[in-house]
Order: sequence, then structure tokens, then C-alpha cells
Amino acid sequence: MSGLKTFSLLAALVAVLLATAPVLAVKMYTTDNQELALRAVPGNRGKVITNIPPASAVELVKEHGWTLVRYTDPNGKTRDGWVPSSLLGAWPPDSSIAKEFGSENEAIKQRLGVTEKERTALLDKEKELTDKLVKLNSAYEELKKGSSDYLKLKSEYDSAKTTLASAQENIQTLVQENENLKMSQLIRWFMAGAVVLLVGLLLGWAAGRRQKRKKSTYFY
Repeated sequence: MSGLKTFSLLAALVAVLLATAPVLAVKMYTTDNQELALRAVPGNRGKVITNIPPASAVELVKEHGWTLVRYTDPNGKTRDGWVPSSLLGAWPPDSSIAKEFGSENEAIKQRLGVTEKERTALLDKEKELTDKLVKLNSAYEELKKGSSDYLKLKSEYDSAKTTLASAQENIQTLVQENENLKMSQLIRWFMAGAVVLLVGLLLGWAAGRRQKRKKSTYFY
């Protein structure tokens, strides 16, 4: 008895939920390639509320030869009206789909063209940067070589300068020694001349004395 009572309560709850649950709207599409008149009442004589563009989505409200639909325009305003049921379908017309695909394809082509241009520009930029990098590397190598040559030349110059300074010192020493040698020779020549002169004087003096002695002997 308790189980039957519980089942009855559950059944009643399900029935209430089903009764209060919102009915999901069925979406359909206009299939005519022209604008479709949304009329206030079924029939071609009904007042036109608005015109629905081709392949527009509508919600199915009621269907009977003519179908009561709810159309939301691009501005977001919703209107209910009647359209011929034969001009409604579960999918947009093929022409509309093809047109939409064509538009998307054209947009993709345009984006592809822009992307290709950007790719070409990037490749040109990459080539430009690569050329600049090659030139910079070449300039760097030349700078390194020039720096090495400069250091080598500076070392040779410093060595030559040191050698020249040493040679100048040696030249000064040799000049001084030459001057000293000249002075020494001059002194020796002077001393030799003085000695010869002195010897001559002495010899002359001795010869004079000898002659005087001889004369004195003659007188006696």
C-alpha cells in the first residue's frame, strides 16, 4: 500500500512537471528566394505585418495550411504572423546555403590574400634582416682583423722604438768613445812632439857644448 502511494505521488509530480515545463519552440526557415510576407491572419488577403528576408529562421507556433510563426527581426523585435506552410522547411534553401558558403569562401579568400601579403612582407623583412646580419658579421670580422693588425703593428712599433733607443744610446757611447780616443791620440801626438822637441833641444845643447870644448882646445 505504501509503495502504491509513493508511485502515485511520483506520477502526479511527473504530470505536474510535464504540464508546467516550457514547450521547446520548433525552428524552421523560409524557403522562398524572395521576401516572405508575414500576415496578420491566414490567407493572401491578410494584412502584411512585415516582410521576412529569404532563408530567415522562424519559430513554429501553429500549423494549418498557413502557419502561425514568430519572427525576430535584425533589430531584435519579435512579431507573430501567418505564412504559407509550403514555404517553410526544416533547413534554409540550397541557394541561401550556397550564397552563405560563397560569402564565407570569399571572406576566406580575402583573409588568405591578406595573410599571403603579410607572409611575403615577413619573408622580405627576414631577407633584409639576414642581409644586415651578414654585413654586420663581415664588418665585425674586419674589425677583429683590423684590431689584430693594429696590435701587431703597435707591438712592432714598440719593439722598433726600443731598439732605436738602444741604438741611439750605443751611438752616443761610440761617439763619446771616439771623442775620447781622438783626445787620447791628440795628447799622445802632443807628448810625442814634445819629447822629440825636447830630445832635439838636448841634442842641440850637447852638440853646442861639444863644439865649445873643441874651440877652447884649439886656443891652448
